[in-house]
Amino acid sequence: MTLFGAFTSAILPIVAIAAVGYAIGRTTDVAVGPLNTVALNFFLPALVFHGIATTSLSGSAALSLVVAVVAYLLALMVLAFVAGRIFDVPETLLSGLVLASAFPNSGFVGIPLASFVFGDLGRTTATVFLTTQSVVLYTLGVYVVSAREGDAAGATSALREVFRLPLVYAVAAAVLVRLLGVVPPVDGTFMTTVDSVGAASIPLMLTVVGIQLADVDLGHLRPTALPAVLKLGIAPVVGAAIALVVGFANPAVANIFMLECATPAAVTPLALVIAYQQADGDDAIDTAEYMSTVIFVTTVASVVVLTGLVAAIRSGWLF
Repeated sequence: MTLFGAFTSAILPIVAIAAVGYAIGRTTDVAVGPLNTVALNFFLPALVFHGIATTSLSGSAALSLVVAVVAYLLALMVLAFVAGRIFDVPETLLSGLVLASAFPNSGFVGIPLASFVFGDLGRTTATVFLTTQSVVLYTLGVYVVSAREGDAAGATSALREVFRLPLVYAVAAAVLVRLLGVVPPVDGTFMTTVDSVGAASIPLMLTVVGIQLADVDLGHLRPTALPAVLKLGIAPVVGAAIALVVGFANPAVANIFMLECATPAAVTPLALVIAYQQADGDDAIDTAEYMSTVIFVTTVASVVVLTGLVAAIRSGWLF
């Protein structure tokens, strides 16, 4: 497949919807917070429940995926920390560098991308990736943010945060109904409704991404070079290496995993920085602005990287 074909079939729909969100964010006073809350607490859990309850992904494949995601996140966090030390990144920005480089936007960008490229299997694999990533983010990620200030209480409270994630309960409920053999009929009222709500999450999430990008201050472009290289250059290579080591039985799952690793920096770590570094005053603001710029730069630049990966996958050059 050509790069143009990969772009128009898989990347252009994402860019187009996000661009509408960006235009809305620039021309109106719409508040992104409530939209983000609705997407995370209602639409996305419906997508996760339906996808896992009806997936053809086996239990062993899901377990392999969880192991791969954890290994990927740990590897990128270590690489980002070491790179930050080597390149003398200021201490106040080090946690932002680690989180922005390691945690991909596997939800708001990754799920739509995987859906466009791989259909139902892509959507389900991406939701398992996102759920695992969320648990790591609200545990180890919060520790990274709070460690500089020695905020043990903040790190401990992260465990409680995990159990406030509707995603976790959606996954648990879907796994339970599968284990008990009581999955509702796919063409029944309940699952049809859940499917409709979940399907709506994809354009909503992309619109939210666009609105969020409209608020970014681009006054800190130079320091974003290192996290951008780590996120879009090193991360896909690390993802491919981990996929080879894990040895996914289904090559499509390996390709989806690598695509998720290559998505731009996630937005959720930015919220953690703001929440857990409030006592830092100006430092917290600087770190938040730094991460916002990284998110913007990697989101724009990822169009090129993801187009190339999709073309390579569809041409059979990868797994």
